[in-house]
Amino acid sequence: MGQVIQLNFSSSIKDENFLYKKKLIRIRDEIEDYLRNASTAENDELAIALAAGRYASMKLAQLMDEESIKKFFDNCIETTLNNRNSK
Repeated sequence: MGQVIQLNFSSSIKDENFLYKKKLIRIRDEIEDYLRNASTAENDELAIALAAGRYASMKLAQLMDEESIKKFFDNCIETTLNNRNSK
């Protein structure tokens, strides 16, 4: 009979998670830079924020459940308020 081969995929999964996290951070930073530049070019932070928020909320509603979306936005708001209060 053949030998049983045991493979350890845990390190592979950790590597994939690490690479995906790096990808998310890169994309986030690039999009935030773009939005900051658009706000400056348009001289209208509110319009850019509303457009970005609308896109985000509509797209997330297609991709995630409502509770996860609300937690995500609550976390974003909490982070912003904490940053504002620490200055």
